[in-house]
Amino acid sequence: MNKRVSTLVSALLLATTLGWQQPLMNVEAATHAKTSQTVKAKKAKKAKGAKIKTVKAKVAKSASKHIKLQGASNARDLGGYINKDGQKIKVHRLIRSNSLSHLTKADQKKLVKTYHVATDIDLRTIKEQKQSPDVKMKGVKLIKDPVYKSFGAFPDFSKKNAGVKMMEKSYRLAITSAQGRKAYKTLFHELLKNPKNKAVLWHCSAGKDRAGMGTVFVLSALNFDKKMIAKDYLKSNQYLVQTNKENLKHQEASWKAQGKTLTPTVVSNFKAQNGVRMAYLNAMYKAINHKYGSMKKFLHKGLGLSNAQLKQLQHNYLTSAKTK
Repeated sequence: MNKRVSTLVSALLLATTLGWQQPLMNVEAATHAKTSQTVKAKKAKKAKGAKIKTVKAKVAKSASKHIKLQGASNARDLGGYINKDGQKIKVHRLIRSNSLSHLTKADQKKLVKTYHVATDIDLRTIKEQKQSPDVKMKGVKLIKDPVYKSFGAFPDFSKKNAGVKMMEKSYRLAITSAQGRKAYKTLFHELLKNPKNKAVLWHCSAGKDRAGMGTVFVLSALNFDKKMIAKDYLKSNQYLVQTNKENLKHQEASWKAQGKTLTPTVVSNFKAQNGVRMAYLNAMYKAINHKYGSMKKFLHKGLGLSNAQLKQLQHNYLTSAKTK
């Protein structure tokens, strides 16, 4: 009996021992696999983090420079923007701005000496140019290049969304009118003629709409995507905060002086007129797509740019993003 018990105990111990070996082996294997997976996960996370940092660094480098002037708040050097091909706009070559009617001597010196401005393209109406002419800068060629012949009659701002509708209409007109296309053809003509060490500056009154659309066309010709173009376009709201506050005060005072009631709707319409919105840019894109099919076709057919000229523009104004 004792022998049987002893044999049975031995068998049980053996079975138990063998039974434990497999789970232990599984645990060890699982632990090793888990450790390996953890290491791989950490490496993947680290690589992903490095990739994100690289992307962020690239985005951070892709930026224009606000030119601080006493007489113009919305002047910007487009140099530094990086396009979808990894090419960067050269600094001190392409400059957008608002009116140059109030430039100080220091402003003029900065634009000519520091930013190498050689050509000033005024996109305002003839009436605006006569009322507030650009300051004449020494050695700078002035091109009077109106996008619109005139603004025409203003809509009734007591009606809801009148301001937005007016702005959208003006953006469409810049595309559909021969006058608008002629103005932007001239802009590109001057860009193609511009010496390699000089800058072209284009502007309107606030530097947001006519100059803004011109910038959209220039950036499109230089292979920038819509997201980057919109980012630049919307920056006008940032640089015109004080100007727009002053404009609003004048608009409200003028409205009241006419014996009209200043309502929230009227104020809303004034604000719509003073700022930029994606709705305006989208109205322009829609007009381009309707008439030409795409921005590329508009550059070709609407503005008369050949493939060779587009390549020349890219060669003249772009450089590797790695170049300092």
